[in-house]
Amino acid sequence: MLGAFVILGVVSLVLLIMAIIILSGKGDSLIAGYNTASREAQDVYDKRRVRILVGVLLIVIGLVLPAFGLLLILGHKDLVLVAFPATAFIIVAATFATAHLWAKKRDK
Repeated sequence: MLGAFVILGVVSLVLLIMAIIILSGKGDSLIAGYNTASREAQDVYDKRRVRILVGVLLIVIGLVLPAFGLLLILGHKDLVLVAFPATAFIIVAATFATAHLWAKKRDK
């Protein structure tokens, strides 16, 4: 189980570094889907808010993963098997809702 914690720690560190790069405004090419979208599709969203949304998402995931690794080390495998998918679903749903309600440009 210690190996799982180390792997999750490394992945978390990479995600946190990516979050810093994106939040600094230098990592727009790292934002999946937004970078490859057409100009018309990109114009629907406020770029600064998309950066903030993706950066915060990466920070949340980067902090949640080691927590699950710690639960594995402590022997709570059954809890992780239930909580991990539930947490992933909640994070994804909150991200989609936030992108739709907050990151879209408003009609003036």
